[in-house]
Amino acid sequence: MRLSATFKVGNVSVAALSDAATEMPLPGFFDEVPDEEWTSALGIDTPGTSVPFNFGSFLLRGSGRTVLLDTGFGEQGPYAEAKGAAGLLDRIRDLGVGLDEIDAVIHTHLHFDHVGWNTVTEGGERVPTFRNAVWRVSEEEINWWDGGAAQPHPNYEHILRDVFDPIVGHGKVESFSGERLVEPFLTSIPTPGHTPGHTSFLLSSAGEHLLLVGDAAHHPEHLVHHDWVPAVDNDPRETTRSRRRIVDLAIEKDAMVTGGHFPILTIGKLSEIDNAIKFTEVEIKETEEF
Repeated sequence: MRLSATFKVGNVSVAALSDAATEMPLPGFFDEVPDEEWTSALGIDTPGTSVPFNFGSFLLRGSGRTVLLDTGFGEQGPYAEAKGAAGLLDRIRDLGVGLDEIDAVIHTHLHFDHVGWNTVTEGGERVPTFRNAVWRVSEEEINWWDGGAAQPHPNYEHILRDVFDPIVGHGKVESFSGERLVEPFLTSIPTPGHTPGHTSFLLSSAGEHLLLVGDAAHHPEHLVHHDWVPAVDNDPRETTRSRRRIVDLAIEKDAMVTGGHFPILTIGKLSEIDNAIKFTEVEIKETEEF
């Protein structure tokens, strides 16, 4: 399993970076789907068969901006034995990018495996890891968590205090709502369902497009079968609608599609014929430098 890959979308450099790459069974990600259906689609024999699964982020550089999309597990990740566990910051440095060079951190949502490296411990306190960055999170997502959202992890309330509250305390959080340009090359696409404020992002540059779907799809088959919903999703109906929006937008823009939980480097295009959706992997010309 790979831990990083770099490529270009138009004039924007993209680095897919892992904070943990593992293999695990995925029955919980196809809740209430007959086992024979989803296992056949994934090409495995039994629901207990382990398949590659990534916990990833994306570093983007273009128009004079360096942007990090999600920040992995951080120091509190549960997959300590996974390949590359807790190595996101090292992967960023390996690209020749200093942590202070990151201008913005943008979150698809606030689950614990997407916010972990927001802060580090310094002098006994949790401080922003990326000192010069602004953090951008959808207003709907912030309101949901502030309103007492059900926690997806037993220690998540404590984790959120460690990795998000200090960012708020340092005045670094800017919220957005709806579809808007959040960076010169990046547009927010509301895709609620996994969480109420979950957001995917459309990267556009020089006529090329890449849809970064976050947890709207944990596996490419989720974009093919919209009603194959993980048990952890907050609102399955919204998830289904959001996936339909992703497919329509991807086809309209002829956009490539990938997600942080897809093994590196899984990128495809979506098509639809006679109401049948297909995800076709595409080969990407990788770059040696970011």
